[in-house]
Amino acid sequence: MEQAVKSAPPGGNPLGTEKISRLLVQFAIPAILSSLLGAVYNLTDQVFIGQRIGYLGNAATTVAAPITVVCGAVALLFGIGATVHFNILQGKGKTREALGYGGGGISMLVISGVVLMAVTLAFTVPILYLFGANQEVLPLAKTYLRITALGIPFLLLTTGGTLLVRADGSPKYTLLCSAVGVGANIVLDFLFLYPLGMGVEGAALATILGQVLSGLMVVRYLGHMKTGPLKREDFRVKKDRVGNMVKIGSAASLNQVAMLLSQIVLNSSLRHYGDLSVYGSSEVLAAAGVVAKVNMIFYSVIIGFSIGCEPIMGFNYGAKNFARVRETYRKTLLFVVVIGAVEFLCFWLFPNQLLSIFGEGTTAYGAFALRYMHIFMFMVAINGVAPVTMNMLSSTGNAKRGTIISLTRQIFLFIPLLLILPLFLNLDGVLYAGPTADFLAMVIALLVVRPELKKMKEAGT
Repeated sequence: MEQAVKSAPPGGNPLGTEKISRLLVQFAIPAILSSLLGAVYNLTDQVFIGQRIGYLGNAATTVAAPITVVCGAVALLFGIGATVHFNILQGKGKTREALGYGGGGISMLVISGVVLMAVTLAFTVPILYLFGANQEVLPLAKTYLRITALGIPFLLLTTGGTLLVRADGSPKYTLLCSAVGVGANIVLDFLFLYPLGMGVEGAALATILGQVLSGLMVVRYLGHMKTGPLKREDFRVKKDRVGNMVKIGSAASLNQVAMLLSQIVLNSSLRHYGDLSVYGSSEVLAAAGVVAKVNMIFYSVIIGFSIGCEPIMGFNYGAKNFARVRETYRKTLLFVVVIGAVEFLCFWLFPNQLLSIFGEGTTAYGAFALRYMHIFMFMVAINGVAPVTMNMLSSTGNAKRGTIISLTRQIFLFIPLLLILPLFLNLDGVLYAGPTADFLAMVIALLVVRPELKKMKEAGT
């Protein structure tokens, strides 16, 4: 009798009864497309700027990009923190409490977005120097960042809010939110940069207008949630709820913070050792930025899988269907490794075709971009193991272990390698730091998650 109760979650929610493979298609594929559209969003500016302004424009967006990582860290802190509780409480049949976390998460996203916007506008130049800008790149980067900062509240609302929309059982609507923003960005990029000739200002303006549209669509959905109507009191910021959100969302957020710190160190290392090399710092920064944008396309698929599978794992963990949690984790890992392998082949078989998308550059720029693809990105096939494992642990309430994984690759491995290897290998040391950190991070992630998988297996269903 107990077995039957456990396999039939409250309300007959399909997350607890439907085939895992079908749920993966239903939730992960829309999440992938949504995440992919987000990557295209960022890629569009790089392509248009590269074609119209040149590699210095690409370098400018490269040093401005870390602010997006800051926004992602805050969005995931409250977005994942709220939606994991939302999923688990739904699995326990506590709908009213679940909605309280949903509304509270939205409030924290808006408040945080306004604060981040104000800080970015007040300290634009120091922030850009911190992110690796040199005197040649600073003017373009300053213009770009000051305009895009205005869209930060809407960026947080979209990034974190769509997680709640997906958890509410509307993954297709999250895709629509992203599609509208990306579509507007592409159309406006063309309009502002070509017929109107607005330069980097036009690209920045197109970006924030797309973010505004996506954010407003999230606001529209909040009034029609499937789980139930959000009441005014649900949006109140309560200390206990915020604390619980931070505990769960900290793993994914710290991963973004770690990415930010590693990006700062990476950009600074590229600037310093690029100046000492035959390439030059502006060329090196531009090339690394272009390859990062290409990688973002593939990595967004990996992130889409891990985010899309969170509702499945979170709900079933709350309902004590541990076998379904483990099955979802295994299948997600398989998918992300396949995606990484495809990326590896693209970097080796079609490097020049990928670079040509971003316009022309100097010979030094092209030569370093090829080396960056072939050396720094050598371990991309296994890059998805750590983030998927981290999200699995976070979605099942194991925030501490998720935090360990989130910090391992960037803080404990990548940054020390970036500081040590170049002392012996100069610019090549920066390149070899990437694949070394990737491999070690995968090994550590699998070791950290093993006890939890064993525990769930022994508990059974």
